[in-house]
Amino acid sequence: MRILLVVGTRPEAIKMMPLYIELKERGADVLLCSSGQHASLADDVIRFFNCVPDYRFDAMRQGQSLMELSLRLLNYFDMLIGKISPDMILVHGDTTTAFCAALSAFYSGVRVGHVEAGLRTYDKSAPFPEEFNRVSIDALSDFHFAPTDRAAAQLGNEGKNSVFTVGNTVIDALSYTLDEGYSSPILDCAKKRDVLLMSAHRRENLGRKITESFLGIRDLLLSREELFAVFPMHPNPEVRWAAHRVFATVKNIKMCEPLPLYDFHNILSRSRLVITDSGGIQEEAAFLGIPVFLLRDTTERGEAEENGNVRLVGTERVRIKHEAERVLSDPAEYEKMTRHSCAFGDGHASEKIAKILLSIP
Repeated sequence: MRILLVVGTRPEAIKMMPLYIELKERGADVLLCSSGQHASLADDVIRFFNCVPDYRFDAMRQGQSLMELSLRLLNYFDMLIGKISPDMILVHGDTTTAFCAALSAFYSGVRVGHVEAGLRTYDKSAPFPEEFNRVSIDALSDFHFAPTDRAAAQLGNEGKNSVFTVGNTVIDALSYTLDEGYSSPILDCAKKRDVLLMSAHRRENLGRKITESFLGIRDLLLSREELFAVFPMHPNPEVRWAAHRVFATVKNIKMCEPLPLYDFHNILSRSRLVITDSGGIQEEAAFLGIPVFLLRDTTERGEAEENGNVRLVGTERVRIKHEAERVLSDPAEYEKMTRHSCAFGDGHASEKIAKILLSIP
């Protein structure tokens, strides 16, 4: 069976490269395609794993709409499928790359395997367009690799077949990156202060919401000089403009370019808390026992919220500062958020998926 494994964004690459390596080591006929949706960000991750894409698209254009990106990707995938005739296309999660690859496969009569299947908020506007993408990919997929029992149950409730609970491959990636002897100039900048790791990029939060979020974080940093924020900024110009405007005079923050995967995971593991609107960081932080304040009103990863690792704080300035202050001021409350969680896997998801794929006729 010839498998085309597709990545486009940095999170996809982080979560799919351990599976690609596992399939390669088992002798599978697997080809790697990078769509270019995150271009250099995804390529940096692929290089970290000492891999090279067999095919690479040039999908991104300055200021393009989701429609323009989707049309370009559909055309690219249509041509590639016609060229290499894969028996299955493996996609991950909920990106525009994953949706377009799955739709192209469906149109071409090629089977689809969906890694990280079954996540739901049941609100198609949050996250946007990811909730629509993942629901649609699951509808198109022949094999669903669910990260948790909850995700598998949600797929079952929707009538999906060939559902396998395997864990999340992002936990597998940590085994490649975590280093007890890690050191970094960025951590040196903290000067033994507690690290607050930040990230923000959600499309639905751009504009007023992201500015409000940053103002809440600024208020927290100004009130707690023992905190030092590390903010690897997303390439989106709107994110950067808001960040520079809000944090320009704040001394206990380091704004920088996106960090290499090795640095990001090791700084995450040494952080006192995380403030983010990300999906995958919730899984990594829960496994590591790092508290997360989520700049969203809903999460598709309810397991982390139920375990206490994640708290939804929305994007209101006052609430963000209040919730973080409350936890940082109360050791018992903080401890509740530091429980290590294996809800998202045991580090063997790639192995489980590979075994299933290679047993398929």
